Parts: sequence; C-alpha cells; structure tokens
Amino acid sequence: MNVRKYDSKDCKSIAELFHDTVHSVNAADYSETQLNAWAPKDIDLLEWDNALSSNYSIVVEKDDTIIGFGVADNTGYFDRLYTHKDYQGIGVATLIADEIERYFRRLGVQIVTTAASITAKPFFEKRGYVVLTEQCVERRGELLVNYAMKKILST
Repeated sequence: MNVRKYDSKDCKSIAELFHDTVHSVNAADYSETQLNAWAPKDIDLLEWDNALSSNYSIVVEKDDTIIGFGVADNTGYFDRLYTHKDYQGIGVATLIADEIERYFRRLGVQIVTTAASITAKPFFEKRGYVVLTEQCVERRGELLVNYAMKKILST
C-alpha cells in the first residue's frame, strides 16, 4: 500500500469510494434514506476538490487503485476517513490515521477532534479517542447520529 498526498485528478475516484463505502459499510447503522442524504449519487466534485485541495488530504493506493483517504485541517480536525468497501479490515484506516496524527504532531497540534459515525466510533475508541458528546447532524433534511470525539496526542 502506498500513501500519498491528494491530487485533483483523484477526486472522481474518491467521490465514488465515499458513496460506495457509505452505502455498504454504514448500512447496518443508518437507514437507506439517511445514507442517501449523507452520500448522494450526485456529489459536487468541484466542492469536494476544493475541500480536499485546501486541507492536508491523503490517499492510500494499492495496485494503482485508491482504497482509502483521510483529511486533516491545520487546527486538529480529522475529517473524512473512508476505506474502500472491499478493503476493510486490512489496516488501511490505521495507515491513514497514523499519517494524519503524524501530520498534527508536525504542526504542534496536541488535541485532535473528529466527528465519528456510529460505524467508525469503535475504530476511533481503539485509537484512544474519547466521546465528548453524541450529536445529531442534518444532511439534506435527514438527521444522522454521530459522535464528537477527541484524542490528546503524545509528543
């Protein structure tokens, strides 16, 4: 597996990975209506490219296929951690989280925050993140439960 920085040419593949992953991996924890609101088929690629390009965004590739991605801003917020539905459980998310946390350490960030889905919450808890609060977020008129979480990074 190869970890590298995001490039705008990756956007379409990342958007497809996001949609497919949410609709398969998260289906046990959210209704179909919620999944459609969270990850619609018609993702705005320009909006996604702008968000990914303006932050520290990384991708993981295997055999020239993007199998995961994650995003970090410069304040300590860890966003959009997704692993391709066919590559779950082989360490992709761990690889991404390790790199994102290294990035935060390089910036001198000591507290990392994230909003974890019901599905992702156990992954983050295993990494030492603690739940600050359960929250309901609105996406396209649907309410979805997620968890505001934080981790204090060791130096």
